[in-house]
Amino acid sequence: MNETSARHDAAAAIEVNHLSLRYGAVTVLNDVSFSVAAGSVLGVVGRNGAGKSSLLQCLLGLTVPQGGASSLHGCSSLALTDAVKARLGYVAQTPELFDWLRVREQIALIGGLYPGWSEARASALCRRFELPDDLRVVKLSLGEKQRLAIVLALAHQPDLLVFDEPSASLDPVGRRDFLRALFEQEALNGEAVTVVISSHLLHDLERVVTHLLFLDQGRVQLIGARDELAEQIRAVFTDTPVASQAGVLHTRKLADNTWQSVIDVRTLPAGSLPPNARMQAFGLADLFVALNS
Repeated sequence: MNETSARHDAAAAIEVNHLSLRYGAVTVLNDVSFSVAAGSVLGVVGRNGAGKSSLLQCLLGLTVPQGGASSLHGCSSLALTDAVKARLGYVAQTPELFDWLRVREQIALIGGLYPGWSEARASALCRRFELPDDLRVVKLSLGEKQRLAIVLALAHQPDLLVFDEPSASLDPVGRRDFLRALFEQEALNGEAVTVVISSHLLHDLERVVTHLLFLDQGRVQLIGARDELAEQIRAVFTDTPVASQAGVLHTRKLADNTWQSVIDVRTLPAGSLPPNARMQAFGLADLFVALNS
């Protein structure tokens, strides 16, 4: 993925160009642009209502934006071909399943839709997630439904995966098994697998992503390679507020009356910080809190 800009690459697995979405007077997505290279794992983070789910739905052609466009493997999101759809795996925040079917029947139904469906992979995932194949879907817990949705998304061995809060209802063991399944996917496919994953579980996300996209009120707040962001986004503590300028992403007053600023050292003018400024690195969770406080 392009590391920090909105410049695009014709070979990108995902392209988003000036995407805008409104519901009445409410702007959900505001001029969102980025690209994702094949093999990247992009984590999409933001507060509730930041536009994460809407962005993923636009990527998949499930929601029509008022402005801009997006594409998957070079195919418009609003006109995805059967060939591109066969390469996709999607888990919605609320799994969309047929309650009256048994687990094995749900799996057989979905499996029949994909030419690349692997019965062996589906069976292995069901065993890992301890899914009771004879139970009707309506009897499953929310966590079991989420595990079933993950099985359905992975068993045809897609090379583009889109997950919207896929592990929110999973217990720690379920989240561990989900992350292991993601790591296995590329080895099983024998080729690069691209993943876009929205999650509030930042500790889990930090373990798997190669890139991060922060959304704030429908806008791209920050985007880049995880390692680069870890190296170049810093917390700066000062006795007085830092003036708004290039490189200053957010500033807030702390309980002890000092000020914390989120600084992008790549674009901050040299010599613009006071001499007594104290600087330290961010973890993902701390960065999320600092940008949204």
